[in-house]
Amino acid sequence: MKVVSNSTPLIALARIKQVNLLHAIFGRIIIPQGVYHEVVLQGAGLPGVKEVREATWIEKLPVQSVLAVSLLRSDLDRGEAEAIVLAKEVEADYLLVDEKKARRVARNSGLKIMGTLGVVALGVKMGLLPGVDPILDSLEQNGFRFTERVRKKIKEEIGE
Repeated sequence: MKVVSNSTPLIALARIKQVNLLHAIFGRIIIPQGVYHEVVLQGAGLPGVKEVREATWIEKLPVQSVLAVSLLRSDLDRGEAEAIVLAKEVEADYLLVDEKKARRVARNSGLKIMGTLGVVALGVKMGLLPGVDPILDSLEQNGFRFTERVRKKIKEEIGE
C-alpha cells in the first residue's frame, strides 16, 4: 500500500506519542521534501522532528512536477501542494491530510484521503489502540481541533 502524508497527521500523532501508529497500520509512509522541510527543519524543537527524521519507515521523495506544485501553491502551502502532487505521481492509495482546503483539492484530483482522526479510528478498529476517547482527548489537549459531532461520528463508525 502506498500512503503519502502531509505534515499535520505526522505532527498531531507525534504530539500524543502515536506516530508509530502510522507504521503499524500502513507499513511505509512517503513524504515529499516540502513536508520533511516543514516538520524537521522549520519545526526544530517541536513534536515530530525526531520521529520523522529517525523513522526508517518514512521515505522522503522529491516531487517530479514542479509546475503542478506551483499551480497549487496559490491556494495551499508548500507541504500540502507537494503532498497532493506526489500522491498523484506515485499513485498513492491514500493521502493523509487534515486541512479542509487541501482535502477539497485532493478529492477533486481524484485522490482518496484520510485524516488524523481516520487513522485513529482505523487504529482502534485494528486493535492497535485501546479505545478512541482517550486518544481523541489527548489530541484535543494538544491543540488538534474537531467538533463534538465529529467525535460522535467516529465513535459510531467504530462501534463505540
